[in-house]
Amino acid sequence: MRVLNDRVDLDGLIADAVEEGRQVQVVRGAATKQATLEAFSQELNFPEWFGMNLDALADCLDTLARESDGNWEIVWDDAAALRRLDPGAATGIESVLADLDETHATVHVTIIDR
Repeated sequence: MRVLNDRVDLDGLIADAVEEGRQVQVVRGAATKQATLEAFSQELNFPEWFGMNLDALADCLDTLARESDGNWEIVWDDAAALRRLDPGAATGIESVLADLDETHATVHVTIIDR
């Protein structure tokens, strides 16, 4: 897992990942835990049973990683607002993403702190 600052070129990052054979999905962060989890759910097309909590996030991401074909990259963009306003929630989501990155060799996680 890597954390990049606000100077990153998102289009260039996506192009590099695609060139390296990864499917990329960008999740736009939000200022609240609820809104951020909703963004993950919407962008990654989680099932209706998604419980809007960290355990459900971990379960859904793990399922997607196991069922995905090839390499996959999640980019959590605009993570700074949640870090500022709810650091505990940001740390929790980051922990889920770090576990996913460590557990699945075909999954890459990038957090953009802007």
